[in-house]
Amino acid sequence: MDNIKTIPTVTLIHILCETKEQSMINMVAYELACRIYVPDNKIKTFEELLTEFGYKTEEKQPVKKLTK
Repeated sequence: MDNIKTIPTVTLIHILCETKEQSMINMVAYELACRIYVPDNKIKTFEELLTEFGYKTEEKQPVKKLTK
């Protein structure tokens, strides 16, 4: 996705529903949360919105050293 900020919200929601790739879900979830989050919201925090949209921190695979 070259410039996610120019993609219509309805298209992002469709992508979010269709994709299984976590890195794509994270990117779309973050953009949607940025678009709808209202600061000083007493009901939901930004992090709660991210979680509801499916955002998950990706665990890095440990680097395996090659032994000779």
